[in-house]
Amino acid sequence: MSDPHSVTTLGVVTFADCGENKHDMKVLRVNAGVPLREALEHAAHLLYYAKVLSLEAAMDKDGEHYAFASHYLGEMGKAIIDDLGQALLPDGPDPL
Repeated sequence: MSDPHSVTTLGVVTFADCGENKHDMKVLRVNAGVPLREALEHAAHLLYYAKVLSLEAAMDKDGEHYAFASHYLGEMGKAIIDDLGQALLPDGPDPL
């Protein structure tokens, strides 16, 4: 396993589906070279606010206003975690 202090994002994970079939293209990509600690901190913030908004969406009578914000924040947080997961794999993909 890699030294955690030297692990950075690879920039291989994309997110934000678009296109006619909604899976043809991705609008965004995790940036390569972000150190593990900073990337995990950012993912934690994104996922925390996704959790807060999803609870609001479930509990508030007008909660649908929060649903897509929660969805997108969760998608961004997951992309960061997935990219770091690939960086930590011994036979992960080569950085772009």
